[in-house]
Amino acid sequence: MTPTTFKERKMFLIHEVKNPTLNRALRRKFAVRTQADGTIIKNRLIEEDSSNDIIQGTLDSVRAFAANQEAGRVADDMFDAEIGPVNITAGTDLVAGQRFKCGTGGKAIAFLDSSLIDTTIDVDDGVAFANAPATDTVDVESSSALDVTQTVTLYGVDSADAYITETLTLTGTSAVSTASALWKAVGGILLSAACEGTVTVTENSHGATIKAITIGDTSAGIITIADGYTYNKKAEVKGDGATTKQVVFIYEATDGAVATGQVATLTGATEVVLTTASYKITQWMVGDVESTVELTLATSSTEDDIKLAVGRVIKGADAGDEIIGNI
Repeated sequence: MTPTTFKERKMFLIHEVKNPTLNRALRRKFAVRTQADGTIIKNRLIEEDSSNDIIQGTLDSVRAFAANQEAGRVADDMFDAEIGPVNITAGTDLVAGQRFKCGTGGKAIAFLDSSLIDTTIDVDDGVAFANAPATDTVDVESSSALDVTQTVTLYGVDSADAYITETLTLTGTSAVSTASALWKAVGGILLSAACEGTVTVTENSHGATIKAITIGDTSAGIITIADGYTYNKKAEVKGDGATTKQVVFIYEATDGAVATGQVATLTGATEVVLTTASYKITQWMVGDVESTVELTLATSSTEDDIKLAVGRVIKGADAGDEIIGNI
């Protein structure tokens, strides 16, 4: 008799694997007929949560057990939860032989084992902005009266060593001040468009220049990372010499999440673990760091708990494409 729920734990053969290469590696694929307790997208991992509901896999789930290979399902739909060689949407780039774990929305993301920990994400030098405001407001202005529509976004650190950002609209040659008077350091500056004049960022109290962005440039201190995956772990950063400056990171907490920021205070060449885990880091701001210091950003040096491992990649793919994974 065909089982009606996953709880019965009765596995049955549904079909031979048609791909001849996969057939040699693993002869048969199995499934259990079960009922969805929520929306489950096609080619996503499935878990049985702590309430024994069958739902789409959640980030870092230790309960993921199969994948939905059929059309998307909603609550109360019956469907086959399949194990063996299955198609799964990749949440990060994955290669054959790699272990994977459950990411946001039931996607497969890389499992951090000995082959992936402490992997360099990016290396760059500090930029050495001058005259850190040290608990002050920050002003921006242009040398041209024509610059009245562009915005200037400042990223930095406040007096409590927390992430701070503000966006100001230029008013030509008149200075515009930040709302906060708690700026401690500016790490990055971004213009919405090129300006007719030089845009100068200054410390309000003393009028000292922090950074001038010349005509044609649109940013300073900001380094964009294309594929800065951190796999829901805490990344690590270090310098190559003595420094206690601060680095600002823009990151996504989960796949598709709104980017936010955090701050790391360097301790020379000792690796500093970021305070918050992230799915990936999209930018880091090094304007506060000395130009003589080379910075290295890397994945966590700690392996994932083996309980997070769901399966292994048979055929890899880029993030957003479909892998073939063996569960």
